[in-house]
Amino acid sequence: MVAFKSTLTHLLSCFDAVYQGLGESAPLFTNDANVVRVHEMSRTFGEVALQMREHLDEPVVEPLAIITHVLCEALADDQSGALTLYVMALVVGPRLLVSLRDAREAPGADDVRGLLDHASQVTVREVLSISEVAQDERIIEDPRWQGRARALMTEVEKAGNAESFGISR
Repeated sequence: MVAFKSTLTHLLSCFDAVYQGLGESAPLFTNDANVVRVHEMSRTFGEVALQMREHLDEPVVEPLAIITHVLCEALADDQSGALTLYVMALVVGPRLLVSLRDAREAPGADDVRGLLDHASQVTVREVLSISEVAQDERIIEDPRWQGRARALMTEVEKAGNAESFGISR
């Protein structure tokens, strides 16, 4: 576990950023279905973060800045919550999954393989849950909204996170 501590701490910073970003955004949305979905998503990611904390000696981490940034920007650009759901489904979620996959292959991962597998399952389930509420979103047909969604994706890529949030093999 000692060799894997920095990797798990990094993953905790990712999950904390999602937990906090979604938790702070959800009550501000104008679309009630998005409020409920994002609140539940925040709670679920928070549970995973708590499980990660239990495995670390120093459970206080700084939430990963790029995740915090794009979730904050998504709220600023779209108070309905649709852009936040987009960011989770197509920007944060996939990169988080790649980070978790890479972490499972890192030295020392065997001690927390069950936790990493659970975190991956939660991430997949939450990303898939977005499709339930996103079907009724008309705002995504707006060219300005689409441009902003692309811009958030580009920001994450320019920050060095084209595929993951920094876990490398």
